[in-house]
Amino acid sequence: MKNANPVPFIQIRNLRKDFPIRVGMFSKVWLRAVDNVTFDIPKGTTLGLVGESGCGKTTAGRCLLRLLEPTSGEIWMGEQQLTDLKSEQITQMRGRMQMVFQDPGGSLTPRMTIGALLREPLDLHTNLTTHEKDQRVRELLSQVGLQPDHLSRYPHQFSGGQQQRIGVARAIATHPDFIVLDEPTSALDVSVRGQILRLLTQLQEEMGLTYLFISHDLSVIKHTCDQVAVMYLGRIVEIGDTEEIFGAPTHPYTQALLSAVPIPDPTQRDKQRLKLPGEVPSPIDLPPGCRLYSRCPYRREACLEPGPPLLQVADTHRAACILVDDGVHPDGVHPDEANTESATPYSLPLNPD
Repeated sequence: MKNANPVPFIQIRNLRKDFPIRVGMFSKVWLRAVDNVTFDIPKGTTLGLVGESGCGKTTAGRCLLRLLEPTSGEIWMGEQQLTDLKSEQITQMRGRMQMVFQDPGGSLTPRMTIGALLREPLDLHTNLTTHEKDQRVRELLSQVGLQPDHLSRYPHQFSGGQQQRIGVARAIATHPDFIVLDEPTSALDVSVRGQILRLLTQLQEEMGLTYLFISHDLSVIKHTCDQVAVMYLGRIVEIGDTEEIFGAPTHPYTQALLSAVPIPDPTQRDKQRLKLPGEVPSPIDLPPGCRLYSRCPYRREACLEPGPPLLQVADTHRAACILVDDGVHPDGVHPDEANTESATPYSLPLNPD
């Protein structure tokens, strides 16, 4: 893990995405999947975006690349504001920003050979000659650990790990600056995940890539990301350097999320748990104020007021919780609740791969 460059390359400001949901024949309601999300990613670093399924992680990533049109907000890549670009201009920008999808097999056209799949982004986004494209395709195969004789094969003839390598090769074909990694290892066997993660780390170092790493695997996030943003019901509830988030989580949701990670120590399993009661509220009928209110063990009447915004915990650490204003215990627990057993600090095991 590298030290973060203080100059942001990707800047997201108040990003929002609403989806219409039809109710009955003539009426509809709006589901706010992403709500006023703001974060920065310094160039050459990785931001991990974590949260439960359905919290809006993938929607945020797709909006960032303009694969989905955001309802409002600003998206900056360097000096370029992507939200101002027309569809033709976005097409021209595709060579600089790419995505690696969760399902490697589903992201590859089954009727195209691997050679055609790797040549396609070069045809769309570069002015290389035929000879230069052929040379670039061979380079890509070598970069991701595949062989030249794979060019004539089809996606179904490869394992899941090999298919993901092909997906990574397509993503880096045009020498992009920024890649969204949407659960890139969740569909793979444990024995293959480490290989793909090492490949992504190696490519980042060689090419100076900037990553948004979307995942629910917290052990992967801890060991691959420079910063972590925790998302709940469309909002960022905590963000900071990886060591700070895992070492001293402030928001109760972050504490509960981290405490749910299995710990390979039978003497610690019962002690290190912070369980949130109840169910996740419906995203079309959100509670006022803090969205964790109905499940939070530290809730109080002030939590029903609008907000709270992300408040400064430390130099690069912010959390959207009134515990920050009230002062927090060193282990992340409110002073009045210091006798409550929590799961901090967290020591996640390395993946066996």
